[in-house]
Amino acid sequence: MRTVGQLLKETREAKFYTLEEIEKHTKIRREMLKALEEDDYDKLPPLTFIQGFVKNYGKFLGIDSQKLMAILRRDFEAKKHPPVVMESFSKPMTHKKFFITPSRLIGIVVAVIIIGFFAYLWIEYRQFVGGPKLDLASPQNGQSVEMTSVFVEGSTDPETKITVNEQEVGTDSSGYFKEEVKLSSSVNVITVTATSKFGQSTKEERTVYIKK
Repeated sequence: MRTVGQLLKETREAKFYTLEEIEKHTKIRREMLKALEEDDYDKLPPLTFIQGFVKNYGKFLGIDSQKLMAILRRDFEAKKHPPVVMESFSKPMTHKKFFITPSRLIGIVVAVIIIGFFAYLWIEYRQFVGGPKLDLASPQNGQSVEMTSVFVEGSTDPETKITVNEQEVGTDSSGYFKEEVKLSSSVNVITVTATSKFGQSTKEERTVYIKK
């Protein structure tokens, strides 16, 4: 039985699209698209965002959204309830014990410090030379609603300022945000802007229609 990732990848390759082209049209980062195709949910945000990504990706490829959501739910259920492996097979017959010595402990601490330092430098450099990430899970572009308001939900880099239609909204420590926006006409353009502490910005726009 094919997974969501396999279905998306096979359809994309059948239509001769590259991940770069998909990223350009869906505004979903290439790393996220690759993780989706590989069913690597550990590299993806919570399920709400994954559903938005899958719907957006599938819509561009012309795949039925309900079919994709059904497969996605099945994949998540399978992940929560993996096949039971007999204990005799899950545990090796012999294994070597790993002992922590003072020299090994010092080496581990030094390695963690070095990795953390370079990770910090990379994050600062990326924020300085380019705009912060901005992943919008909702609303979808061209979405039609019956209510007079809609929730704008997404994620960005930590310590990044988010504005929705030029009004600043709060984010949590991981960069997640959710804000209700009032709709004033039949056609509403919602502009979301992420601005880093270095002044670099990334902007996304979504058009939402009110059903009459």
